[in-house]
Amino acid sequence: MDTLLQPCKNHSYQLGYRWNPSKCVILDLHNHLLATLYGEKIPIHSSFPYLGIPFRPGGYLDTVRLANRSKAKALATMNQLSAIDVHPKGFAPLLATRFYRQIVRAQLEYGLAITKLTTFLSKQLENAQDACLRRIFGGSRTSSTMIMLHMSNLPTMQERAYTLQSQFLLRSITLPEDALLHHLLPLIRQPRSYSHWYKLSKSPIWKRCSSNPESLDHRSLRSIQLEYRQDNLNRKCSMYASVLLMHCHPIISLDPVLWLPMSKSERSRCIRWRLGWLPGGRYKACPRRPNQSFTKAHVIHCLQMHRRLMMPETRNGDRSSIIKK
Repeated sequence: MDTLLQPCKNHSYQLGYRWNPSKCVILDLHNHLLATLYGEKIPIHSSFPYLGIPFRPGGYLDTVRLANRSKAKALATMNQLSAIDVHPKGFAPLLATRFYRQIVRAQLEYGLAITKLTTFLSKQLENAQDACLRRIFGGSRTSSTMIMLHMSNLPTMQERAYTLQSQFLLRSITLPEDALLHHLLPLIRQPRSYSHWYKLSKSPIWKRCSSNPESLDHRSLRSIQLEYRQDNLNRKCSMYASVLLMHCHPIISLDPVLWLPMSKSERSRCIRWRLGWLPGGRYKACPRRPNQSFTKAHVIHCLQMHRRLMMPETRNGDRSSIIKK
């Protein structure tokens, strides 16, 4: 290590600058020898944050520390926002989700553009986002957030990570010729290089751009990203377990329930109906017909919703179809 540090010290003497040993760290768990710079000791750590992104020995990104740090910061920020009415009884869900998108999610996605997504990292970020959405919509710890994400036009953290990675890769291949990364691209784009850039290029969104990435621009990339999210939505709707999702808006956009003019109580009922929380998750008997279960299908006919909403009784589907179009 002293052999490597000596040229650094000589270079600083020649050019008239000085390294700050207190800001230097050696990432090596197996080297317990004392290393000094200008006579000052350089500490040895197992991880070191650079611009908020933790690194581990070998120059690799520490995804475990990154996930834990991002999750802790996002949940702490969500606690602060709850004090200014970002909760079910405060701001409208549309405004609350925009607070989350601009402030909280930015902390969750920090560093994802250059981080290869792992199962652990994806699960931690998804759990953090689910916790924030449940606090906005008033869900329990076990309530599903799939409908909340679709209503608010929010991608999953996995989709968001792939989106950020594709934007980073596009920017890297459009850098000016005097950039260092521009000269490294011919090497790191090769499969045998096993580079971090090559691993990021295996994301699902970038694979759709791999046919001719040099002719790609930001507008076409956004179209590919939207197409990827729409394909994921169509796949989820085709699943038998996604009955509630099938009754929502069929395209990637903001759900009309969140922005149509209505009172606060009416909007709350529409959202709860959309989420499947009305008439209620627990089994109960109908107040008017005790021998019948109080389910959605029964409520539609028992409360004569066709007549109240001035809809023909021959129309199929539940009342979600009114604001689905």
